[in-house]
Amino acid sequence: MKKFINSTGLTSKEIGVIIFLLITLCAGIIIKYSGWKKPGEYDYSETDKNFESRLKSSFEELNSDSEDSISRQRAEELTALADTLGFEIEKNTKEKKKLKAGVKININTATAQELAELPGIGLIMAERIIEYRENIGKFKTTDELKKVKGIGDKKFEEIGIYITTE
Repeated sequence: MKKFINSTGLTSKEIGVIIFLLITLCAGIIIKYSGWKKPGEYDYSETDKNFESRLKSSFEELNSDSEDSISRQRAEELTALADTLGFEIEKNTKEKKKLKAGVKININTATAQELAELPGIGLIMAERIIEYRENIGKFKTTDELKKVKGIGDKKFEEIGIYITTE
């Protein structure tokens, strides 16, 4: 045995780690196929689906409520939560009106509602733009808008023709 160990060129600690990993692998195989663990015991996909459906139903319920400011705020919060979790929420609300060709919004003076008219920009993103503008100062170029969290090249391409700094 010593001859075999010396021929591998491994130290005794390395061999100990390899033996530990082999024992752990064997134990895992035994546990998996012996029936000690029920097949779906650690499967959380159903719980995730339930959470997603509750999130969607809450969003739809808030959108169907009266148009008061609290329900709109809750709907925006749920939308932001869904965006961070990567869920796609079907929107039953009215589609945004498209801006007319040639209409430019000055990102240095526009209100949150005016910025929210831009394609792909909601009230939360509009508030981020205004917060950036207030903290850093006016935008020198439209490209500087990419420094706002959440606005990348793709979103900038969508809104680039509708914005100006003048």
